[in-house]
Amino acid sequence: MFKNIRSDKMSIAKDYLSSIELGEITTYKNMTTVGLNGLNFPEIEYLTLNEGINKGNVTITEIDELGSVPSLNIINNGDLPVLFIDGEELKGAKQNRVLNTTILIPEYFKGEIPVSCTEEGRWSYDSPNFTDAETIAPSRIRESKSESVSASLNDYNSYESNQGAVWNRVTNLFCSLSTDSPTNAMNDIFEAKKDNLDDYIKEFPFHNQNGILVFINGKLRGMDILSSENSYGKYHEKIIKSYCLDALADKQEYEENTDFIKKSNNFINEIVTISMIKKPSIGYGYDCRFVNENIAGAILVHEGSVIHGAFFKKIREKEEERESLKSIIFS
Repeated sequence: MFKNIRSDKMSIAKDYLSSIELGEITTYKNMTTVGLNGLNFPEIEYLTLNEGINKGNVTITEIDELGSVPSLNIINNGDLPVLFIDGEELKGAKQNRVLNTTILIPEYFKGEIPVSCTEEGRWSYDSPNFTDAETIAPSRIRESKSESVSASLNDYNSYESNQGAVWNRVTNLFCSLSTDSPTNAMNDIFEAKKDNLDDYIKEFPFHNQNGILVFINGKLRGMDILSSENSYGKYHEKIIKSYCLDALADKQEYEENTDFIKKSNNFINEIVTISMIKKPSIGYGYDCRFVNENIAGAILVHEGSVIHGAFFKKIREKEEERESLKSIIFS
């Protein structure tokens, strides 16, 4: 049984957040990024999801022939841990899924991982194993998922998400981007908008940073940060692509004269003030959750080091708007 560890004292996670320095600001069309640099922790050697699968160390499958939407089986036969980032998408088996939280899978591990479905219209095999979809869910999906996972941990000691809310956010993306899919698969949106995404991605190169904070239309959307420049560099393009899809979906006029430095500092400072809930992770370390009325996010800490943190500004969506969008998609 998990235990809650509530603390208002400074912790490794909060120390790290307090150490963050803002770096280079880059703007393209309606998207702005602020580079982040924090304490460089000692490197913990691990493989990325893509590396683990490509090396043949990692196998991910449905839990059995019948399958279970919120859980998958994973086997790591390698001698290195494998890092799964919050929101990374797995493609194949009976339906595509995304990770509900960041997990550092131990070496020689066999167990289950918590996921959410991002392909509502399919429940049949198209492959025995999952592959890396090479995408991370956009921030609007990760924000909703992060908040509901924190609630599940607090109430039920479970890393399960609100699956209905995830499907609603995927549906909203289809409508916002005027795309469709026979199975309502989020990954099909990335494929349909590949050329547009490429135009954005090339404008946001890696600048020797630990992480990134992103604004869409002048409004702060979220941030991702890892333990070191080297670690973040492995994920930079994947993370940037997820936010670029948000930028494509939010077709509004760019707000001029936004004080990005002030808004960035206020966001980070507010996170530090949130009462943290600490839970044992599925893999190595502790999952430190932060939720208040404005922000939802988490940091994975292991052996005195921050592995990955992701935080999002909450998006207010009216229930009637969600239902209206869903009726358009499925009519």
